[in-house]
Amino acid sequence: MKVRIGVIGPADSIEQIMSVSKEFDDIDIASFVYEQLEEVGDILKENSFKYDQWFFSGIMNYSYAMEKKLIPKERAIYPNMNGSTFFGTLLEAQLAGNTVYKNISLDTITNEEVEKILSYYKLDGITYQNRPFQSYSDIEEQVAFHRELYNQGKSEIAVTFIRATYKALKKLGIPAYRVIPSYLSIEQSFTLLIQRALSNRYKNAQMAVIGCKVGFTSSSEEDMYSFKAQHRELELRRSLLYLTEKVNGSLMQMGDGLFYIFTTRGEIDAQFDSDIFSMIYAVKAQENIQLTTAIGFGETVSQAEQHVRKGFHNQDEAEMPSIIIIDEDQTVTTKTACNETISYQTMEMGEDWKTKIQDSGVSPGAISKIAAYARQYNRSEFTSNDISRWLQSTERNGRRIVTLLEKAGILEQCGEIQSGDRGRPRRVFCFKDS
Repeated sequence: MKVRIGVIGPADSIEQIMSVSKEFDDIDIASFVYEQLEEVGDILKENSFKYDQWFFSGIMNYSYAMEKKLIPKERAIYPNMNGSTFFGTLLEAQLAGNTVYKNISLDTITNEEVEKILSYYKLDGITYQNRPFQSYSDIEEQVAFHRELYNQGKSEIAVTFIRATYKALKKLGIPAYRVIPSYLSIEQSFTLLIQRALSNRYKNAQMAVIGCKVGFTSSSEEDMYSFKAQHRELELRRSLLYLTEKVNGSLMQMGDGLFYIFTTRGEIDAQFDSDIFSMIYAVKAQENIQLTTAIGFGETVSQAEQHVRKGFHNQDEAEMPSIIIIDEDQTVTTKTACNETISYQTMEMGEDWKTKIQDSGVSPGAISKIAAYARQYNRSEFTSNDISRWLQSTERNGRRIVTLLEKAGILEQCGEIQSGDRGRPRRVFCFKDS
């Protein structure tokens, strides 16, 4: 099956992009032209599912789709406006005006990118005023920016990346030039989209195993094997069959209280997490069953199943249920019912780091999880209380882990917090530089 790419933009941009698309005869490319930016929503609503990737003509319609959440970022791209495209437009302006323009007004591009271009090509004689891109909805402010600079004599020409801004400036009689993507930029964007689409297809075809482990809350062994318990398990199977149907999978019971759903990665969508949490709460309330869930992905069924078992091993004892997901690259992701997600790697990097972990007495997964939470919350410094909260353990265990990691040379004390009450100040730690 060929890769399918949808191209979306105004007529002139579409014509330019489609002329480059002829280089790619092994993919299906369809174009969608719009007059008003608001039409982008209708186009994507009707056609999004039909195409693997979407090629937006520029940052304006791309940002509109992203801000409106019309399509995931992983399925969209717009051509990069690099230095060559900017210089092409500047050369066009100079040839048209038969002069060298040294005072220009710019928009959309970042200040860092402009400085990089001018310094690299030694064009310090050009004075520019720039307004970096902010939102699809600030066209009027963009036009006003160029108009004010031109009327004050601070710019000789306006260089814009936005079609609507260009048309508005031309209507005002201001000499304006529009930067359009180069042939190379469009070609590179198509290549990236094709690679991304093929990668996603491969990833979606990976095996996925959803493991559900049952824990009956009854302490009586007799109750666990009674007819009542068997009826509860039948009700659980009914719920699991519902989930299995949603992912077009196959349900198997691997032992007492252990169920596997076999499917492919592409069948598991974002809504599936919500379905799992709904089932966990439902069986807890109705059947008094505690359900532990882990999802494993892999290139083979065996690898995916191993990851499920590893997920069960990484499951924390916490009041709030969670789903442990282990990817083919050993990335562990924990999702909770309140939409909190944390990902970390269990694979250690570097011999020095590996030796320290082995000598610490703390599992690599716990250390990776602490590092992941520190990055997520932008906490370069933290206390033992933070660690106990992140690992959902007791404060005593948090202090024990800190002591072990400090002794192993993984953490070091970098400060203290004065509580204002009686007692010793609370110690603050950070990861020690290797």
